[in-house]
Amino acid sequence: MPHTLETERLILRPYTEEDIGPAVRLFESDPAVYRYDPGFARTPEQRAAIIRRLMADNQEDGEGTLAVILKESGEFIGQAGLQMFVLRWSPFATPEVELYYKFGRPYWSQGYAREACRSLVRFAFEDIRLLRLVTITHPDNRRSVRLLEQLGFVIGPAPKAWHPHVLGILTNPAVGRAE
Repeated sequence: MPHTLETERLILRPYTEEDIGPAVRLFESDPAVYRYDPGFARTPEQRAAIIRRLMADNQEDGEGTLAVILKESGEFIGQAGLQMFVLRWSPFATPEVELYYKFGRPYWSQGYAREACRSLVRFAFEDIRLLRLVTITHPDNRRSVRLLEQLGFVIGPAPKAWHPHVLGILTNPAVGRAE
């Protein structure tokens, strides 16, 4: 995702090599951060490989992962993005775009995730003109479920393959008003 998005307090921009160290420290040192995704700490080498893959996979159409940076200090605080995947329903599967995010624990409960996700939702619906966004989260991850509800996602059961997770769906408000 070569796009850079700005909010009042944040810059969402493509990852750089310089973000790897801060990402390892924020994402892999606190069990509360990795508890639901992936459920274990990754090694610094594993996290670096993931970030390099994310950097290589970013698409010009807007799909990809962005580093979330505090405008005031230039500090890396998390990541957020949009990714394509096939959601395996029964009896059919659907291609979807997922909104996803991860923030270091020192930056929780300050509205940063909501601010970053709102920017991505606006980008997805107004610039890319997607019909909807989805996301999957664990129902015990109350912070994530609450954030999704604040963003307007309707939370319901996920397909059986994702059990025990829940699925959030947010429909573009312009659907039905298209030109």
